[in-house]
Amino acid sequence: MNSQTEFEIHYQFEGEPRHFLHQAPQLCLSDALHFATLHAGVGTVSGNIAAGPVRLATLQALGFGVSQVHWKKHQGGSFNDEKGT
Repeated sequence: MNSQTEFEIHYQFEGEPRHFLHQAPQLCLSDALHFATLHAGVGTVSGNIAAGPVRLATLQALGFGVSQVHWKKHQGGSFNDEKGT
């Protein structure tokens, strides 16, 4: 059985805090970096880099202006997307 969990992904884009919800069975930092760059609309941490050392994925995300990426399980209730999407 493949149960989905709802995660809040928080990050900063060019110093501006943003966050969004993402559903997945599990999440790791490489995945969160990938989805944060997509959410910011600046590109994506490529699959080869995301599958490699987290340090490389973090550096690529920083190059796109995405930093301080972290996540947690969503506890339910209302969720206000700071980006407005």
